[in-house]
Amino acid sequence: MRVKDIVLVKANYKPNLEAYPYTKPTDYYEIKGLNPLESAGYNTVSFVKMVTDNNEESIVEVSDMVADIILKLKNVIIGREIDETERIFDLLYRITLPFGRKGIVMMAISAIDLMLWDLKGKETGKPVYKLLSGPTRERIPAYASHLHPTDINELRKEALSYLEEGYQAMKMRLCCGPLDGYKGMERNEELVKAVRDAIGYNVDLMADVWMAWNLKYARRMLKRLERYELSWIEEPLPPDEYHAYKVLSKEIGIPIAAGEHAYTVEEFKLLADYGIEILQPDALWSGGITTLKKVQGLAEAYGLQVIPHTSIPYNLHFLFSCPPHICPMAKFLTKYRWMEDFMVNPPRPKNGYFYLNDKVGFGIEYSLN
Repeated sequence: MRVKDIVLVKANYKPNLEAYPYTKPTDYYEIKGLNPLESAGYNTVSFVKMVTDNNEESIVEVSDMVADIILKLKNVIIGREIDETERIFDLLYRITLPFGRKGIVMMAISAIDLMLWDLKGKETGKPVYKLLSGPTRERIPAYASHLHPTDINELRKEALSYLEEGYQAMKMRLCCGPLDGYKGMERNEELVKAVRDAIGYNVDLMADVWMAWNLKYARRMLKRLERYELSWIEEPLPPDEYHAYKVLSKEIGIPIAAGEHAYTVEEFKLLADYGIEILQPDALWSGGITTLKKVQGLAEAYGLQVIPHTSIPYNLHFLFSCPPHICPMAKFLTKYRWMEDFMVNPPRPKNGYFYLNDKVGFGIEYSLN
């Protein structure tokens, strides 16, 4: 099959996402409630469709800005075989070198890569994980991702509810950063202690900072949190502060996770070289399945783990093709319904696990009427 066209099928849709409190990289400017994604216009989405010469279709949901780039790049790949994923990825990467390599442009290349893999599955009648030499297992543990900093009692109840639902791992968000001083440190510790006391120490607990701290603050804060045996601290620093990550990883006993804002395997190698132990590529952001498989090889060579960020319908196929010791679990957003407003069959964990299914391609179905 060859690529016949890429078209826009729905645009300017704003998902109904409730705003929960958490640390943000913009907190330094004391603008309460400022959402960097919304302020940058990233919070409206489009649905883009790739069509082949035999009228097979694949749809992906992306931000409006990413959709614009996809439509600008489509003439580069129209007429090419859908099997040429490596060639198409490299061609698009090289064409966009002067203005790409990261961010919106790499997200556009990621979406194109995913549509190609989906169509390869539909052409062969196989799930994508089988095209990637999977499955390596029948089920994958999910970790519950939410636990935003709200009322302490509500936070405890939420954590306990995840245990009742079968999860053996969960991730929380913190509320305070450098501008909040020692009182903020006390509040962050209070939140972590409340969840840890509720669930005990036989459950994995992680915390997400979303790029909001600096090295000085992270050193002090994480020293206070070491006693709670966090499985990882996620993005305590901005993504390009490699030297600071190296310093922090050597001084702190908590593993560091990062990578949702990294693009291409070269950036993941930098993270690995500077002390990141858990790599977190996102299939829709970091370069599609083509990049995720390279990150898997990198992690295996370095003795690290890959636990992807958010794009669950795509990431699951990658995970089902990986050895469990490299890719031990999958993320599940328990409250947010990102990418799911028009999805007919979003994947859901059962008793804390995602299970295999045999739907062809990525198995995603949309109702866009």
